[in-house]
Amino acid sequence: MKLLNRVKPDMASMNKINAKKSTSASDYRELHNFLESFKKDEKSILLSIILPMYNEENTIRSILEALPKSKLIEIIIIDDNSTDNSLKEIHKVKNYKEFKIIHHLENRGYGNAILTGMQYATGDVIVSMDTDGQHSPKDIFRLIKPIFEGKADYTIGSRYLGTYHYRLPITTRLGEVFVEKFFRVFFGIKVMNNQNGFRAFTKELIPVFSEAKFLGYAFCTEKILQAKISQHQVLECPIKVYDREYGYSKIKLFTLTLNILASLLIYYLIKFKFNVKRKRKTIKGFLW
Repeated sequence: MKLLNRVKPDMASMNKINAKKSTSASDYRELHNFLESFKKDEKSILLSIILPMYNEENTIRSILEALPKSKLIEIIIIDDNSTDNSLKEIHKVKNYKEFKIIHHLENRGYGNAILTGMQYATGDVIVSMDTDGQHSPKDIFRLIKPIFEGKADYTIGSRYLGTYHYRLPITTRLGEVFVEKFFRVFFGIKVMNNQNGFRAFTKELIPVFSEAKFLGYAFCTEKILQAKISQHQVLECPIKVYDREYGYSKIKLFTLTLNILASLLIYYLIKFKFNVKRKRKTIKGFLW
């Protein structure tokens, strides 16, 4: 497996990338037609988009303006007690009152923000995406299509199956390779980009995820394990990931590493205990 970083594009390339990030109504024609085919009635909400937000005043407005708009789609913003002008930027967006905006009275972390969003989601399929500008809303269709078609219960966006336009730290890639191998050997899961926050899942997984133990960024890794152990189909899908243009990552690498290792150990033990119980039931059934 290659561990080399991709070369960061020059300014000409960056201009092309920025052009690709812009959206228009025609970009979502296929998505809208697809959702219409699953429409139940006039009041149906088929897709909930959850946006966890903490101090993203430079990006939140452009993200909201780029998202697909439809009566079949609801947009849920979880403000994790931002201290900048993020909320003011939201109010500049046309028809912002149509968004569900939920405020945390204190900073509760990434996982808690997603869980809060789940409590307010009414769609059949839920999408979560970051608000730092690294994800393209155009990729939403790639994530939800396998779920609506019954090919997956939980989809995870992958920069490795798609593309990424920035230099990836070697420590990040090494950590992902370790988790990837652990997933394959002990859980039979094929996921390369376990920390990507751009995901989609069926509403049936909400009770499963609500039992999460790690409510920081390790929540991303834990959800994969929860879905697998509860016998749901996990699928990685190609997406585009862009360089962060503003602010900085809130991830504390040392804390994240410890929490991911702890989650891998805990869920391996849960899986082991589950397998022992299943074997005992099989033996008991055979004897009696």
